[in-house]
Amino acid sequence: MEKVELGWDEFWAEIFRVRHRQAIQGIEQYDKLVVSFIIEVLNLKKGSEILDIACGAGGHSIDFAKRGLKVTAFDIAKSLIDVAKKAAKEEKVEVNFYAGDMRDMTFESQFKAAVMLSHSFGFFNHEENKRVLLGAYRALKEGGCLLLDLINPYNLPKFQKTWTQLDGGFLLNEPHVLDAPAGVLIGRPAMFIDTEEDRIVLMDQDALSNNDIRMYTALEIQEMLKEIGFTKVEFYGQHILPRVPYASNSERMVVIAHR
Repeated sequence: MEKVELGWDEFWAEIFRVRHRQAIQGIEQYDKLVVSFIIEVLNLKKGSEILDIACGAGGHSIDFAKRGLKVTAFDIAKSLIDVAKKAAKEEKVEVNFYAGDMRDMTFESQFKAAVMLSHSFGFFNHEENKRVLLGAYRALKEGGCLLLDLINPYNLPKFQKTWTQLDGGFLLNEPHVLDAPAGVLIGRPAMFIDTEEDRIVLMDQDALSNNDIRMYTALEIQEMLKEIGFTKVEFYGQHILPRVPYASNSERMVVIAHR
């Protein structure tokens, strides 16, 4: 069986964001609960415009559209945008999906809300991460809100080595490793036994770098957002209703910044 190394958009985005995600029991219902939480806490109404940054395969975006919101959504992986467009067509909803880099947003005062879900903030160095937040700030209308759904840095999951059977093969996930001095959660290397192509697929450096996440504390996030111009920052401990205050043992760190 041959071994190959493939990149994020080339192979791994679809494995992690489509096949692996679909294998999580109850994920569709959970996504609906997350969307309901966002609509309530951001006070969104039918017709409100929302920007879904790093939308992956578009599951949340499509749920937003089903609830009557006007959705623009993008991801750096064109492969995921292709999946998202197909799913939106099948669900008969309108979503403006496109492939793009979150560091290069050019929107100006367009959206009532912007979201970054499933810990899709922190992929870059500190200055580039601030650039992402600035792009989101500029994209919002006056009075609009940015929601960040993050892993709580004080209560990291217990990462374990796992084998998962997926459509077309078997996925081996190694545990994440926290580089504490750098504050970076190092992306776990993975291996996919591709039974359809009779090969072993490993992650190349591009795929590995897409898994590294800079972990920020609430204080650090708040300072960044205030420096950019957000006037009020709130924190919650989970991304489903009811609203729960953020604490050191919270499952998530949900940040809501008001422009």
